[in-house]
Amino acid sequence: MLTMAIAITQAKGGVLLVDEIDTGLHYTAMAEMWRLIFGAAQEFHVQVFATTHSYDCVHSLSTICAADAEARRHVTIQRIEAGKHKAIPYDEREIKLAAERHIEVR
Repeated sequence: MLTMAIAITQAKGGVLLVDEIDTGLHYTAMAEMWRLIFGAAQEFHVQVFATTHSYDCVHSLSTICAADAEARRHVTIQRIEAGKHKAIPYDEREIKLAAERHIEVR
């Protein structure tokens, strides 16, 4: 998480790409990771794109969206499928619903 915080400060005013954002993190730390990323990204004006295959990571993101009105306006999940020309977007409401009902969005 320290590395993530430093990377966001280095990307000030730009974009940060993170592959498999949850690698090495215990599922209990993921909500805190998203809080850190969201807060730092806002402060440093960074757009963060992250990949994951982890349901726990998506579920943790939904808790941030549910608790923070700003996050609800700025956070989306984009599902990318092989052979498709467009990503499938999920907004905050859909992320929360998917997490509650264990619907696959990864």
